[in-house]
Amino acid sequence: MKNINFDIKKALHYEDLARKAIFGYDQLFIMVSAMLSDKRNDPANVLVVGSGTGMELTTFGSLMPNWQLTGVDPSEEMIKISREKIMNYGLQDRVKLHKGVIENFPEDEKFDIASLIFVTRFIPDDGSKLLLFQNIYKRLEPKSKLIIIDQFGDQFDAQFQKMVRAWYNFMKFRGIPPELTNNIIMQAFEHSLITESRLRILLREAGFEIITCFYKNLLHSGWLVIKN
Repeated sequence: MKNINFDIKKALHYEDLARKAIFGYDQLFIMVSAMLSDKRNDPANVLVVGSGTGMELTTFGSLMPNWQLTGVDPSEEMIKISREKIMNYGLQDRVKLHKGVIENFPEDEKFDIASLIFVTRFIPDDGSKLLLFQNIYKRLEPKSKLIIIDQFGDQFDAQFQKMVRAWYNFMKFRGIPPELTNNIIMQAFEHSLITESRLRILLREAGFEIITCFYKNLLHSGWLVIKN
């Protein structure tokens, strides 16, 4: 997972654009919390890979009072936004931020839960995606849970193309300018879009065994993965 930098203007508007481009963006993080609510009252060490502007960190931190959270992100601009948000939520005693990539994060710190939300599409499927999953696997305790949400699909499949057109219209109806809408879709294809079956193969190769889809919406799907 290489360093990814956002200029400050793009970083500041990331969430506004995500809310328009992704159906129920804010509710996604609450849904993930609900998927993990069996551990709500348990002390848990939680790893957020690609913590971005801090949506997972602040949502988890607000809803899960006994969780200690660690966010890792390669973008200095995103880290700055997260840090300010964490302070505003009063979570600075339970949240740690690390600028960098998971490959460089110490392996001796183990986690009970990890999340990987809107990250995998930035990672090419040239061995790098597998390495990302392997590096997360190494840092999880046995039976730990990993949540993945992102875009998946076969861009040459006719049904998938129907979903792309629906997503285009959704963004149009949400007020995103056509040029920006086209750019968002092009970026989804230019980055390393993989099929759900390919995702399952990579996760099993990394060592994960229980892989359950819990969410689907146009191009996006969410997966609950458990380490063996």
